[in-house]
Amino acid sequence: MPFKIKETILGISIAIIFVFFVVFGIKAFYKEPKYEDFCKIGVPIDFVSGKGGYYAEPYPARIKEPEQSVCAKSNIEYDKFRKTCAEKKMDVIYEYDDKGCQVAKECTSCNVDFDKARNVYFRNVFIISGIVGIIVIVIGAVLHITSVSAGLFGGGVLTIIYGTTNYWSELADYARFIILGIALAVLIYLGYRGFSMFGFGKKE
Repeated sequence: MPFKIKETILGISIAIIFVFFVVFGIKAFYKEPKYEDFCKIGVPIDFVSGKGGYYAEPYPARIKEPEQSVCAKSNIEYDKFRKTCAEKKMDVIYEYDDKGCQVAKECTSCNVDFDKARNVYFRNVFIISGIVGIIVIVIGAVLHITSVSAGLFGGGVLTIIYGTTNYWSELADYARFIILGIALAVLIYLGYRGFSMFGFGKKE
């Protein structure tokens, strides 16, 4: 196998393995918030009687329309309770009675709290990935070893992309514009100056 091909394969392998290393490292030491840590969820103990179980859902499933169901009265009361919660921008915690009907218990903001926790988590992942990616790119530039430098450079870029895509939907338009502008400027600069400044043209 020609030396250049070996260099290319090694560089690509380093880039892919590195980004997986970072991703699973974050997952191992920085846990993503779980829905059940914020909202009570459960499954009825008896599907026939419907006893037990509790849920934090804005719209529970209904097999029949309220006026046709044995749960007609419960459904009407539930809908009134849900509207009250909706005015507070909250959802409903409900359980099942002996007839298997949904009975509203209380309003809850658990879904909102969960979304906020996830946003904070992905923001932190975005920051961590960006810092790690930049550090690795700098290390790749300093090493001046063709395949390793290329691999670390690619891994750093992929790591930054990973963090950005997870938090992309939460970024303001101006932040997206700035990030894309920086990325475009870096790519154009590298294309203009060539990769020799990173040692990619040198052999080990």
